[in-house]
Amino acid sequence: MPITVFEVKGVPAHRRERIEGAVVAGGRHATVSYEAWIAADPFKGGFRLLITGPHGFERTVTLAVDDAPAVIADRVRQTLDE
Repeated sequence: MPITVFEVKGVPAHRRERIEGAVVAGGRHATVSYEAWIAADPFKGGFRLLITGPHGFERTVTLAVDDAPAVIADRVRQTLDE
């Protein structure tokens, strides 16, 4: 699995599975392993996604909690392709 989600904090349970699944789906194209942490962002009304990987790769993506899974997966793909 190219992205392993280690923790999901503060995201409502009814949205957690959908968000985590979209993050994993967004990283399926990756050729190396990445790690992700998802946390609610109460100041912006969404959530933050921290992605780390090889060679010091570290990016934070801010998303809305009601974004569609396709949007979340696309943002993850774009972030990994940077």
